[in-house]
Amino acid sequence: MMSLRRCTIAIALVALAVPLWADSSKQTNENSPSNQPTPTAWMNNTAQSSRVSSGSSSNIGWNGWGVRLGLADDADQVLGGAHFNLGEFAKNVRFQPDVQLGTGDDFTTFYGTVPVYYRFDTATPFTPYAGGGIALGWIDDDRADETEFEIGGKVTGGLEWPQANGQAFFVELSLGFGDIHDATVMAAWSF
Repeated sequence: MMSLRRCTIAIALVALAVPLWADSSKQTNENSPSNQPTPTAWMNNTAQSSRVSSGSSSNIGWNGWGVRLGLADDADQVLGGAHFNLGEFAKNVRFQPDVQLGTGDDFTTFYGTVPVYYRFDTATPFTPYAGGGIALGWIDDDRADETEFEIGGKVTGGLEWPQANGQAFFVELSLGFGDIHDATVMAAWSF
């Protein structure tokens, strides 16, 4: 299997290429000068739409979903999954559960995480966030022919930024505690 370092480099290259590809694949009528917002306008609109207004204390509800790709350590795996933006239950505090399937290192894993993230206000379209949550996992060990159910905790930090098409892209690092992945590096897109 590919070393963790090579996998990390591959994920980083994909993470950088996909937003560029998505921006270049717009329809030609969207590329006309009259239909293109200024960079400042789309950054402000997207950044504001992903936050609760200062007068609101709760924004719980369906706010979209996205795909996640990444790598995990212990077991060394390639991960794929989805996340669900269920809004903010307090100013800048987002509830965003996720599920992910991992393969590699003679294991198959399936995790569901119930995290809460605090999103830091910045004067830029880039939004750093930090948080944590509970991870529930199903682990199939091919070597020992065993299947286990595990529970653990995760601490996560990341950086999110808007794309020109109104979607968001983010990268994050999670550290696990308990019998779950020790660390994961993810790149994700929200729709």
